[in-house]
Amino acid sequence: MKLGVSLLSLRPGRVGGVETYVRRLLEELPRAADAGDRLAVVIDRDLAAELATPGFERVVVPRSSGEVVLERVLEAFTPYRARALERAFAELRADVVLYPQQSIFPRQAPGRAVVTAVDVQHLFLPENFGLFDRSFRAAVYPRSAARAARVLAISEFTRRTLVERAGLAPEKVIAVPFGHAPRAGAGEVAPTDRVPPPYLYYPAATFPHKNHAALIRSYAALRRRGDVAARLVFTGMRTALWKRLARLAARLGVGSDVVHLGYLPYPELRRVFAGAEAIVFPTRFEGFGLPVLEAVEFGKKVVTSRLEVFDEIGVPAEWQVDFDDPDALLAALRQPGPTVLARQPWSWAACARRTLDILREVAAEEGEGRPASGMVAG
Repeated sequence: MKLGVSLLSLRPGRVGGVETYVRRLLEELPRAADAGDRLAVVIDRDLAAELATPGFERVVVPRSSGEVVLERVLEAFTPYRARALERAFAELRADVVLYPQQSIFPRQAPGRAVVTAVDVQHLFLPENFGLFDRSFRAAVYPRSAARAARVLAISEFTRRTLVERAGLAPEKVIAVPFGHAPRAGAGEVAPTDRVPPPYLYYPAATFPHKNHAALIRSYAALRRRGDVAARLVFTGMRTALWKRLARLAARLGVGSDVVHLGYLPYPELRRVFAGAEAIVFPTRFEGFGLPVLEAVEFGKKVVTSRLEVFDEIGVPAEWQVDFDDPDALLAALRQPGPTVLARQPWSWAACARRTLDILREVAAEEGEGRPASGMVAG
């Protein structure tokens, strides 16, 4: 059977853990495929020029990445149909297509569909999104979930959210957690020379839910009291919020102690991990928590906020704190390390195998003529 993967929503360098997920699936699906599986991707011409997809047939749509983005917006808010992209999926002739970034696009792409739900934050914290993003999600996500034969949730927390808050039928939503592949020799990675130790490290784009402000306030309180000598280092995409965060740090007297290194390539990111005294994650919301798994492999203290999803991936309670409380943060930092997870995470190979099983199941249903089941509140 022919199993497709849509890459029309992939924008390298802009989607964090979701990009890791898509790239690892592209690596692992061919390894997990059986002799009867034919794998294929639908990809725009810009991404096709820079992204290798060994093991996959390719259907390259006659659109640039920018043109695809424009057509996604037009389809979300107007009667416009991206017919050239629809023709690409018709040419693909897949038994089922995986849409790994939450939305089926184009909306009338032919064939059976499976969608991965990677972000349900808007169901908890809608105030973190501007009018455009809220409107886009409302227009696209429920419709995609309703049409999909299955929805893959990246954690049990995400699965339950989709059932309880989005109204999906429980039998339609399947938890397929992100995987993890410990990198050999993590303990031998040379520390970065971009910032001298000691430092606390937080790798996260400056989105509101990442809660940089609470970390800066608690860090400033500890610095004033002389309880912490380490600097505070950030990496990741700087959004418009960063200017306000920098002003906050300056106002609290720690402007010169808070360093933002910007977006770094992964090898350099690992060097920042390697040089950290401790790695902190004050985030107010996560669908999974992949960076925490990456941090733990370096044998450091890893301190997170108190979130259900961190329980799910095995962060012990003593390493989960309220980042609005400087004393709670200090107590965690003074614990003997390293942080050790209470359970073994999934591998990316296991994630790919389970994904393939579900795609085959849906493809077989199509062959038997059974319709997709389950709906979503819209």
